[in-house]
Amino acid sequence: MTEKNAAEKLFDNHNVSGTIRKMDTNDIDRIMEIERKSFVAPWSKTMFEETIFSPISRGLVIEHNNIIAGYIVFYTVYVEAHIMNLAVNPEERKQGYARLMLDYALRFFRENNISECYLEVREHNRVAQELYGRSGFEVIGRRKKYYPETNEDALVMQLLL
Repeated sequence: MTEKNAAEKLFDNHNVSGTIRKMDTNDIDRIMEIERKSFVAPWSKTMFEETIFSPISRGLVIEHNNIIAGYIVFYTVYVEAHIMNLAVNPEERKQGYARLMLDYALRFFRENNISECYLEVREHNRVAQELYGRSGFEVIGRRKKYYPETNEDALVMQLLL
């Protein structure tokens, strides 16, 4: 199943419209706008470029009306996946884009025989924790002062697929 067909099939189950596709270098300026609006310590342009060209990473964007509404970045190694970054433009939030991208990534993992997925989330980011929890992720640990800009802990979450 192509990424576009898979995305269209996912949209059938959500009340949101758009397209999920691979991230490319032409997307980086828009991604950086969303990144800066979403995070206290945003990723650099170089980090996104490295993701695009890495053999183990994958970056996806979700577009609505030809405008990028959000993105997800993950990497996979053997049977393990790690979600590194997921963000939706603040003006586009609460419309189902994050859920759709997460569902897409989890489907990709299952189709590629990935059996474990991990991520870190800020301890005070309840919205993200609830999103991940609804997909079956569970907190399995804590990384003390993982986010140095705020001294905030990260919760380590795991999903066994």
